[in-house]
Parts: sequence; C-alpha cells; structure tokens
Amino acid sequence: MDELSTIRSTSNSRWKRVGAVLAGADREHMLLEGDRLIEDAVRARIVLDDVFVDESRDERARTWREAGLPVRTVAPALIAKASSLVTPPGAVAIAARPPRRELAELSLDEHALILVACGVGDPGNLGALARSAEAAGATALVALEGCANPWNAKSLRGSMGSLLRLPVVDRADAARVSEELARAGFRQVRAETRGGADYTELAAPGPLALWVASETGELPAVASAHEAVTIPMRGEAESLNVAAAASILLYAAGRWRERK
Repeated sequence: MDELSTIRSTSNSRWKRVGAVLAGADREHMLLEGDRLIEDAVRARIVLDDVFVDESRDERARTWREAGLPVRTVAPALIAKASSLVTPPGAVAIAARPPRRELAELSLDEHALILVACGVGDPGNLGALARSAEAAGATALVALEGCANPWNAKSLRGSMGSLLRLPVVDRADAARVSEELARAGFRQVRAETRGGADYTELAAPGPLALWVASETGELPAVASAHEAVTIPMRGEAESLNVAAAASILLYAAGRWRERK
C-alpha cells in the first residue's frame, strides 16, 4: 500500500497511536487538535511525529507536506472520532510531550512572576490559566499534584497554544514548591475570596508567586502561611471563576514588571 494513501481504518498502526494517546495509554505523547495548535507547535519547535488531515483538505495537506511535516490524509469519520468537539477540527497531530520541568531549571530573577495552580481539575480552566499567565508575562506555570493534566487535549485547546510556549512545572509537590520559592526570595501570595489585602498591592518590586485554587479545590495547607489578596466584588457574586480571578491578579502583578 502507498505510504501516502488515505487512512480509512481504525486498525491502521499509525492511527492506533491517536487512540492510545486519547485513552491515556500513551503518557509520553500529546494530541494537538486543529490547524492553530499544530502551527503553534511548529513555531515552538516541537517535533510532530504524525499529522493527520481530513482527506477533503488537499491544499492544507500539500502545504504542510511542502513544509516538511509528516502528513497523512484520513477519512473524515476517523478525524471526527479523534475529537470531542461538535465540529471536527479537520486535522490532528501527535507530538512528544515537553520534558518535565523543575523550578530549579528556570531562569528566575527579580522580575519573575510564577502562577501556582492548586486543585484545578478542569483541563479547560488549566488551559485558560496558562493563556492568561503567558499574556501577563508570567515566567512559568506550576501545576501542583491534583491538577488536570496540562497535556490533555482540552487543556491544550483552552490554552490556545500557551502551554506549548510557557514553561510548565507539572505534578509538583506543594511543600517543595513553597520551600524552593522561599529560598529563591519570592514573595508568595494566595488568592482568597474574602479578607485579603487589596489586590493592587501585587504591583510591587521583586519576584512574585501567585497561588490560586478553583472553586471546588482548596489551597494546600502550606499556602496558609502566604499573604492573602482579595479582589473586591459588588452585587451578590460570591466568587469569580479561577481563570477570571487569576487574570485580574496576574495583570495587577505585572504592572511593576511592565516598567522594568
């Protein structure tokens, strides 16, 4: 069979890898859904093992082949099965997950801004946090143990490519992270719905680590020793979505860093 012939069966050995990644059986790779994520990965110099394109998209398949990507066309029904989206993305790719990072590997200086996510189990929310962190100029995202997998397809989609560019420390231990940040001279603050200092006080010199938890999650015990900051709310709203709250706090913290 021609190695470039259209894949039409789920028994195809290359296509089976997609199923393994989606099922969590392959923990070394991630699935990128849609043109944007695939091209973001290319720009981030992430090597793509396989790129699968809907057979009706001849021009896209040809463009990516000419760019050197390992493209195979696939029957539309298969592409649809590889995505949870109502409208299939038309292309998916398999790539190795970025290597696991440690805080000690990062370049941390007086301008460093780190977002520490605690108990954020929804992959869409974790992706949104990464997107806000990158946009606010954060140095890295730390996803503590118990958070969603940052390399989940939904996390990657929610991040709009940010997880492919922003350094991520995942499956991290809360106590160890707190200790390492303290040794590095970080001011550590936790987001609290009520009773914390005004969030505008985050715009101060020095490296900063912002700890946030989802509405259904809890901050780890070690975070109780960190400063609390609160976003004032009007009306009868009890809280903000973690991604919305983190965005406000990250931009407040970034005000000093913009003037560096």
